[in-house]
Amino acid sequence: MSSSVLQTAVPILAYCASSITMTLVNKLVLSSFQFHMVFFMLAAQAFGSVALMVLANRVGLNVKYRAMNKADAKTWFPVACSQALMLYTGGKALEYLNVPLFTVFKNLTIIAVAYGEKWVFKAAVTSLMLVSFGLMVLSSLVGAWNDITFNGWGYFWMSFNCFASATFVIHMRKVIKQVNFQDFDTVYFNNLLTLPLYVVLSVVQENWTGFFEYYGDKANADELSSFARGIFISGIAAFAISYCSPWCLRTTSSTTYSMIGALNKLPIALFAMMWFPDPVTTGGVLAVLLGFAAGLVYTHAKNIQKRAQPSGAQVLPPPISMDRLDQNARSEQQASDK
Repeated sequence: MSSSVLQTAVPILAYCASSITMTLVNKLVLSSFQFHMVFFMLAAQAFGSVALMVLANRVGLNVKYRAMNKADAKTWFPVACSQALMLYTGGKALEYLNVPLFTVFKNLTIIAVAYGEKWVFKAAVTSLMLVSFGLMVLSSLVGAWNDITFNGWGYFWMSFNCFASATFVIHMRKVIKQVNFQDFDTVYFNNLLTLPLYVVLSVVQENWTGFFEYYGDKANADELSSFARGIFISGIAAFAISYCSPWCLRTTSSTTYSMIGALNKLPIALFAMMWFPDPVTTGGVLAVLLGFAAGLVYTHAKNIQKRAQPSGAQVLPPPISMDRLDQNARSEQQASDK
C-alpha cells in the first residue's frame, strides 16, 4: 500500500474507531452499572481532553490552541454551557434508549438545524434536503413503532437533546466568527470552561453518598473496576475524537469528511446491536437503514449546495453525528473555509 493511501486511510480509520468507541463506552457507562453518573462522566471526558491536549502539545504533536484568556472566555462561555446541555441531554437519552434508536432519532436534529439556519442565516433548504428530511422522519416513525422496550423518559430526553443540539450548533456558528477560533481552540475552551461546571453539578446532583456506600462493599469491587475502566476509556476517547476529527479534515476533503460522518452511523448501530442485550427487531434494523440513507442523501445535498455557493457563502452544516466533539471539528471546518 502506497504512503499516500496510508496517510489518508489512517486518520479516517482513527476517526471512525474513536467515534464508535466513544458511543459504545458512553452507553456502557450510563446503562450498565448501578449508578448512572452523567455529570461525572462528562467531567472525566472534559478533563481527559484538556490534559491530553496539553500533553500532546508539549511532546510535539500537531495540537495547537489559544491560551485561555478572560475576553474570549467571557464570549465563549454561553456556547460552552449550551454544549454542556447538549451533552447532558444526550447522555440521559442514551441511558434510556438503545444505541440504534438513538442514532435514528439524532437525525431529527439535522432538520432542526436546517430550519434554524434558514431563520437565522437565511440559508436555503433545497428539494433534495427535503427528501432527506422525509427519510429522517420516516426512519424515526419506523423506529418508534418497532420500539418494543418503549421508555417515555428516553423519548423526552431525546427530544430535549435534539433541541439543545440545534441551539448549540446555531449559537456556536454565530459566536465563532467573533472569537475567530481555529483547530483545537474550540475543543480546548469548551472543555476547560465546562469542567468546573460538570464537577459542581456532579457533586450537587448525583448520589455520591449512595455511590460510596454501594462500591465500598467488597462484593461490588469488580463492578467498580469495570466502571472505572469505562470512565477512563471515555476520557481517552473524548481526546481521540478531538484529535482525529481535525486530522481527518486536514488529510481528506470536507466532502469526504462529511460522508464519513454519515457512513459511520451504520457501524455504530451494528456494533451496538452485537454488544448490548437490547432486542433487535426487523423494524429496528429498517429504521437504522432508512436513517443511514437519509444521512447520505443529506450529505450529498449539502455538498451540491456548497459547490453552487459563491466562495465564503454560508451553507448548512453536514449531518450531526452522535460523537461528543464532532460539532466542534465541523465548526472549525466552516471557519477555515471562509
